Parts: sequence; C-alpha cells; structure tokens
Amino acid sequence: MSLNIKQLCVKIKKNKLLENIDLNLKNSELNIIIGPNGAGKSTLLKSICKIIDNVDGEILLNNEDIIKKDIQEVSKDISYMGQFQNNSNLNVIDILELSRRKYSGFSLNKKDHEVIEKIINEFNIEKFLHKNIDFLSGGEKQKIFLASSLIQEPKILLLDEPTSFLDPKNQIEMLEIIKKVTKEKKLITIMVIHDLQNALHYANKIIMLKDKKIIDFQDSQDVDAKMISNLYNIPCEIFWQNGHPFTFFGHTHNHGNKHHNHHHNIKDTN
Repeated sequence: MSLNIKQLCVKIKKNKLLENIDLNLKNSELNIIIGPNGAGKSTLLKSICKIIDNVDGEILLNNEDIIKKDIQEVSKDISYMGQFQNNSNLNVIDILELSRRKYSGFSLNKKDHEVIEKIINEFNIEKFLHKNIDFLSGGEKQKIFLASSLIQEPKILLLDEPTSFLDPKNQIEMLEIIKKVTKEKKLITIMVIHDLQNALHYANKIIMLKDKKIIDFQDSQDVDAKMISNLYNIPCEIFWQNGHPFTFFGHTHNHGNKHHNHHHNIKDTN
C-alpha cells in the first residue's frame, strides 16, 4: 500500500496554503512533519482527509485519487485526530461506538462490536468505558481519541500534535503506542509534532515543511544539523548516543559591544 501525493497545491481565495507538495509514503512507516509555525503542517493533514478541499494536484491511495472521492468514502480509509477535541459530555464507550458508526453506519453488527472490543483490550481502557470523557486527564483523553481513530480500521492515520499538553511520561507512552500500531496494523501514519528530539527518535521518515513547501524528506537517521538550521532559521547541533538524539539550539545576545553566544540543551527524554 502506498500514498502518492503529486503537485498538491492548496489555495483559499488568493492565499496559498501549500505549494507543489510531492510525497511518496509507504505502509508500516511513521512519517513525522516538522517545521515552523504557519508552515502548512496542519493544512497538509486536512487536505489529505478532505477537511480542506480547495486543492489541486493528486492524492493517490493505491492509485485511486482521494480528491475525486466524497468525504464519506474517504473517511473509511483515512482517520484524522485533530489538535483540539471539543468537550462532548459523552462516556468513553459512546465515543468508541460513534467512531465505528462513521465506518459502518448507524447500526453496529457483530463484527463492529468485535473491533471495538479488540481496541479496548489493546489500549487497556476498559476501566474508562463508563466515565465521562470530559473528566479524564489529558493523557487519558488522547489515548481514547487515538483508540477511537483506530476503531475505523483506517489505512491512513493522520495525527495533529497528539502529544501537545502531555507530560513527558504520557508523551512517550503515546508515541510508543503510535509507533507500535503503525507497524502492527501496516498503517501509513503521518503525524505533526513540535518536539524535535521525539520526532527524530520515533519517526521512520521526517517531512520538513517551510513556507508552504516541503524542503526536505529524509530517513530520520539521515537528518543533520544543517537541515534543521535551515528549517528553523536558527543554529543547531544534533548528537546521537545509543540511538537517542540530543539537539542544541543556539542564538546570540547583544550586550552593548559584547556578543554572548550560547546553546540551549533540550534534554532527551526517550
């Protein structure tokens, strides 16, 4: 299974949101998009799942153009987990069942219930089923929303900052789950995160987006400091130790006639 994006452009009125995007993605791989604010990261995800449909170009899933399909058809192949989940005042089991109804329709059959039960066991969320989602912690909510995305049995999983607002322990738990299910379920997963070290550590491929364009697409192990410096317009150093990345960003302070250079160390948490 492959996802081929060819010359994708997104324009709303006179504003270009994405320009000439070309990507070739394979299943069982976690692709992480990084880049500065306003680069078009969320727009790319929303274009792939047709939340935004003012697009030109091709988005081919197994040589079938997603752009030509209606959003209901697309939702059977693509699951999207956005940055901000609205309060729903629903119990967890209701959210899981609603997610499956997007795939199967209003009435759930035996297979639908089996799929839901399997996900409940895989994510170990049985204790949450009859709790109101609004009263769970941030990490618990994200786990439930990820589970509900997978209940649709997608071929493509799109995740927009799924680790935002989570503490380091919950960030790592979430990323480990995403990496695991991507491989086990042979998904094409595309995720946006801002934590560079986690991106380099967990991704198979890194997509670097800047000024509405892809400026680099690399195996995570091949990403170097020069690429990151160019992406963020800031000096950067990357060191690898025992498979763990350490990144250092630097800048200059001007104190009268004196210049003070230093680097900030972002500690590896993996």
